[in-house]
Amino acid sequence: MWTTALVSGISLGSFYILIALGFALIFGVTRNFNLAHGELVVFAGYVSYWLWKVWAWPFVLTFPVAILATLLICLGLQRLFARLCEPLELNSIVLSFGMAILIQNTMLFWFSGDYRLIRIPTLSQGLHLPGFYLSYGQLTLLFLSLTVIAVLYILMYRTYLGKALRATIQDKGAAAQAGINVAVMGTLAFCLGAILIGLAGPLYGCIHYLYPSTGHEITLLAITITIFAGVGRLGGIILAGWILGLAESFAVILFGTSWREMVAAVLLLALLAFKPRGILGKGEQ
Repeated sequence: MWTTALVSGISLGSFYILIALGFALIFGVTRNFNLAHGELVVFAGYVSYWLWKVWAWPFVLTFPVAILATLLICLGLQRLFARLCEPLELNSIVLSFGMAILIQNTMLFWFSGDYRLIRIPTLSQGLHLPGFYLSYGQLTLLFLSLTVIAVLYILMYRTYLGKALRATIQDKGAAAQAGINVAVMGTLAFCLGAILIGLAGPLYGCIHYLYPSTGHEITLLAITITIFAGVGRLGGIILAGWILGLAESFAVILFGTSWREMVAAVLLLALLAFKPRGILGKGEQ
């Protein structure tokens, strides 16, 4: 039982990391607080569901279309964010909240309020290993999430482009004085965020029911993990996602499903009280 909870928690936490990375990257580079993040993930899931269910596409082939659809929306959203004035964070909250409502009602109009699930029979099967059971769905989720995390880590810490992105996250003014085009970095952040959203959406549609109003739950999850990690800390996001996934998995086994959200809230409040700079952040000097 405990081994199953451990494997399930790591798999769930890896997916949480994938969801949060796009939000954290966009916020870190541009300081735009995108409350429409969850709606974009759900929209990508709906695109994948529609191609898989209506047009009978292979599930794998729906990913590029979902990525392209979210990329177009994110670039349009970036153009709107670019027109905002200070205070940027507050104005971006107002703008993105309106966009979230617009996307949510558009999905309600196109797809109705019915619950939909991408049900792949193969993914429900699995491996019976000594002491625990691992479904192919969990294995696919874990493999894809870890692959994306590894690629993004290499990009951020082993390339000049990644150094420029991290410099912009740390201090946009200093990065501009060093010759970094911060406007291009902002566009790149939205593009990378859209790719991550397009990957997360179809996977979300496999493990959760899709319905138009579920986006706010995803947004709150992304915000929670970003706060856990601290802005611009990729390692913190990875650690925070796994901690949250493991905590929820063990809480479900010990106390029941009703305690799942409570555990996340308690962890967040404790972190804000004792580690306000994030789980890997240093204390005040």
